[in-house]
Amino acid sequence: MLKNEKILIFIDWFLPGYKAGGPIQSVNNIVFHLHDAFDISIVTSNKDLGEALPYADLEFNRWQFRANYKVIYLDENHQNRNFYRNLLKEEAYQYVYFNSLFSIQFTLLPLWVMRNSSLKCVLAPRGMVGKGALAIKPFKKKLFISLFKLKGLQKRLIWHATSHLEQQEIEQQFGPDLDIRIASNLSSKMTPFSFKEKQANRLNVFFLSRIALKKNLLKALEYLSYTDVSHHIKFSIIGPIDEQDYWDTCEAFIEKMPKHVEVNYLGAIPNDQLHAVLKDQHILLLPTMHENFGHVIMESWQNGCPVLISDQTPWLDLEEKYLGYAISLSKSDMFVKQLNYFSEMDADHFHKWSKSAYDFAAAFTQKPQLVIDTKKLFK
Repeated sequence: MLKNEKILIFIDWFLPGYKAGGPIQSVNNIVFHLHDAFDISIVTSNKDLGEALPYADLEFNRWQFRANYKVIYLDENHQNRNFYRNLLKEEAYQYVYFNSLFSIQFTLLPLWVMRNSSLKCVLAPRGMVGKGALAIKPFKKKLFISLFKLKGLQKRLIWHATSHLEQQEIEQQFGPDLDIRIASNLSSKMTPFSFKEKQANRLNVFFLSRIALKKNLLKALEYLSYTDVSHHIKFSIIGPIDEQDYWDTCEAFIEKMPKHVEVNYLGAIPNDQLHAVLKDQHILLLPTMHENFGHVIMESWQNGCPVLISDQTPWLDLEEKYLGYAISLSKSDMFVKQLNYFSEMDADHFHKWSKSAYDFAAAFTQKPQLVIDTKKLFK
């Protein structure tokens, strides 16, 4: 494969932003693993998720050169058809990669601009066509999908599915005979395994995601409120407030939490600082309504933390591998039961689960096939 093949990536938020979580890491890891084979350029906004002010100390609307890629941060006035049209004329790109489905400015608009071009377009839905995801603001999303299909855009795309489950979800929404290629998300390098301190009847639990209805923080708080009062549980909430009304409801619930559950909101934490926080955590609690991959799940395992998650992710049958539990959202009592179970563990018992989680993540993320599959998106 020739180095001079060029990929242009459109993504709503990118580094130094971090509040959008997994999608930023997905693209950053693509750059890390593929920059030797491709010239990669990134088009993104000049603000982080939910921020009113743009990034400080960055130049906007002009290409910035980094070690392995170049990036352009666009203000709102430059997120338009004319600018995108001129951008596409600057260089002979072979591929365009869209990191979202429901983005008007960074998917639909540039895709419309290049509707008559010969460029190969790759689109990653990022879990947005799953049943749980579509149940949130369904009218708006169904209208978007209908317009997408009306223009026949789905037929000229290469679809990036991260699992067979997501492949099925894409086919359910956009029909058969699509060019769907499966490439699991790439991961960053892992730090060495470290033994976690753990006392019986004490548990450090964390939630790591955007604070939004889809991620189900309120349900996580509910599960914790029903745990055994003889246990001492510290619950750390990590992530940006994406939906303020939802967070207000969560805060009201937190004020009524039983005394044996200590809740702390740590805010959004940059990815490169997560390890320092997760080294003292025991398990992830994420009763999400849907994930196509779940970067935070893999990051938990990479940091030796088993998970308590819903069964609305590709990660199932976890118990037999000592990775955690994937539980139906209809079985609240099972979430509470497993929270109590992990709390009751002593250090030796928990170490078995922690080491299994770390070893699984190490084996999964170091598969050469993952990079090979990702490169096959661009051919």
